Amino acid sequence: MPTHIKAGRSDIHSNAIDSENPDLLKAVGIRARDVRAVVQEQHPESVFTRKDIYNARSLINRDKLDGYTPTAALIKLFDEREIPYLVKWADDNPNRLLGLVWTFPYCLQMWKRFPEVISFDNTYNTNRFKLPLFQATGQTCLGSVFNAAFGLINNERREGFQFLSESIRQLAEQHSIRQPDIIITDFDDSMKAALNDQFPGVQQQLCIHHINSNVLLRSKQKWVKDCSHDSSSSSLDSSDEEAPAPQTQAELSRKDRQFIHAPAAEVIPHSYQGVLMMWKLVVFAETEEAHEKAWVNLCREFDDQRAILRYLYGTYMPVRAQWARCFIRKYRNFGIRVTSGTEASNNNVKSYLLNGMSHLYRLVEAMQDMIRDQERDLPMLAQRTRY
Repeated sequence: MPTHIKAGRSDIHSNAIDSENPDLLKAVGIRARDVRAVVQEQHPESVFTRKDIYNARSLINRDKLDGYTPTAALIKLFDEREIPYLVKWADDNPNRLLGLVWTFPYCLQMWKRFPEVISFDNTYNTNRFKLPLFQATGQTCLGSVFNAAFGLINNERREGFQFLSESIRQLAEQHSIRQPDIIITDFDDSMKAALNDQFPGVQQQLCIHHINSNVLLRSKQKWVKDCSHDSSSSSLDSSDEEAPAPQTQAELSRKDRQFIHAPAAEVIPHSYQGVLMMWKLVVFAETEEAHEKAWVNLCREFDDQRAILRYLYGTYMPVRAQWARCFIRKYRNFGIRVTSGTEASNNNVKSYLLNGMSHLYRLVEAMQDMIRDQERDLPMLAQRTRY
């Protein structure tokens, strides 16, 4: 005879879930209404509400924590399962977490096999403490993305990035993983400085997608309509005091975003979209001579848009060795020039979470589910690639 658990005004058949779907309630990313649909399909006689599922999950979570706080339970789990991690606590409060970096055995296995190019990126809204989640990812010989390590830090200043970078370096050294040839990041000066401190001999490269997106956005925001300019009276290094006022703050439309990936057009419009089109010629020039020529042509065409030219000249040209094809092609990056793989992994993590208010124990559970799926899917991907 099936047992019942009293939950509010309705009953839930606990054996309907426990015997037929033992992991259904424990699955981190499955919504309560989806759990209900699965159980009712298999056990139509069951009567319960979504609130009953929330209550049952709450009981399971309390059992998992075993009286510990979620963070303490997570550290205990790492120790018991020998999951490699490094943690930083506040000096004035040993119970306040400032940083945590960890990896999993499968991640180490993939990291050791494919250490050449590592990308760093972060995402938000994954935990109730609002700690930004960082992921270090690589790419396999099949073109698939793997996770190398994860990190949570309490700030996005130099000290936070320093702990993150140092911890990842230590994890690599502890497990005899050689340093990468290339590290790809977005344009964050504090993070770049911390990575340069811990990986001084590694070539840093900037994500081309981030650069082109920012160039298009800033060009749209700084574009001045009907602006005439006498090229003999100023230079790119001149003050902004006499520059015409830019347009009001603007955002990229869906049509704008299509220009980021669109191929170069034969006719370049004299517009902010045209700035990006000519900028791409600067970015993707195969030789230094072609690169210089493309830059000169861009400056000549948009000589009336000095605010945009100053932005490009002051922001990106000083670090062009980290994004221009004619320079980065000298390094073994296997054609990887963006952090989109890491961004995709960020979105993948969120697909395993019910919402952005998870405690850290549940967040790591979601990542474990994601890594298990990666490990399961890799042989199938290899087989499809073979044929």
